[in-house]
Amino acid sequence: MAAYITVGAKTTHGGTVITGSPQTTHNGIPVARKGDKVVCKKCKKVVTIITGDPSYIVDGAPVARAGDMTSCGSKLIASQQAFSESGFDVGNIEPLQSAKSDSKSLLNNIDEDIYDDRFQLLDQHSQFPLAYINYRLDYDGKSVEGTTDEEGFTEAIGADYPAEVSIKILFDEEE
Repeated sequence: MAAYITVGAKTTHGGTVITGSPQTTHNGIPVARKGDKVVCKKCKKVVTIITGDPSYIVDGAPVARAGDMTSCGSKLIASQQAFSESGFDVGNIEPLQSAKSDSKSLLNNIDEDIYDDRFQLLDQHSQFPLAYINYRLDYDGKSVEGTTDEEGFTEAIGADYPAEVSIKILFDEEE
């Protein structure tokens, strides 16, 4: 069983979940989903929840659970345990200190690099991570080449504003 994540929950980097579903709450607190935002205390930026329960969709996105990941590599820690489903490992449970976070004050305490992010490359059919694959990220007139890690993640790229990113998988030219 894994507890679902709500706004105000913490991460293993000391971060705090700051966004959640606009319509779905648990005990009056918005439920967090894949794609919602977290202020990472360790990385000093806003990051994205990148995993969730694909079998439970909340307002169009998979619900986030204890142990799910953010784009900076931290894991989510549930602050409540009543909202759970069987079939998943239990994550850490931390007492809720504040039912609702003041996301504006959290955002004022981070650097301007809130648009930094990394990407996970997944197989189109199986949805398994594409590990150790060569790639190129093109954005804002720049190119970054690298190899995905064991979980299919690219390296993080930095930006001070939203930018469109093109991801290309590079294949060996050898025959």
